[in-house]
Amino acid sequence: MKIKFQMLAMMFIAAMAFSACDDDDKNDNITVPDAVSKALKDKYPAATGIEWERKGSYFVADCWMNGSEMDVWYDTQATWKLTEVDTSWEGLPAAVQTAFKGGEYAAWKLEDIDMLEYPEQPIQYVIEVENGNQEYQLFYDQDGNVLDKRDVSGDKDDTHWPVSKL
Repeated sequence: MKIKFQMLAMMFIAAMAFSACDDDDKNDNITVPDAVSKALKDKYPAATGIEWERKGSYFVADCWMNGSEMDVWYDTQATWKLTEVDTSWEGLPAAVQTAFKGGEYAAWKLEDIDMLEYPEQPIQYVIEVENGNQEYQLFYDQDGNVLDKRDVSGDKDDTHWPVSKL
């Protein structure tokens, strides 16, 4: 009896672990217009592992290129709006590293680092930091200037949406 209970408990735990890994944001049944798929392949011909999702009115390709995960955003007219690339501390410009180390959040835990590339504005770097229940996104330009600081604590949306300008 004890062995059956242990076996059932292990099966339950395994089922919960696998279901926790499910990414509810992904939609395998999404219909992506051919023009949007073509726009991605034209811009990033080496992109692999492409999975599409919808975020608001945008089509977002979650994919890999050169060992980095990236999200590429297109509007319904297949116009590129944003590329978000996961990066590392080492991938940041030295000026951004220096600015962060000298800033008020230097002692906070680093959660995530992204590079944001937009069609008509300079590249931005986002360092997401956490301290207890507080979480912030710090936006820097390539010269280490702070462009913006966003509180994304709790249930606040931490998505980097296409924007015209910060």
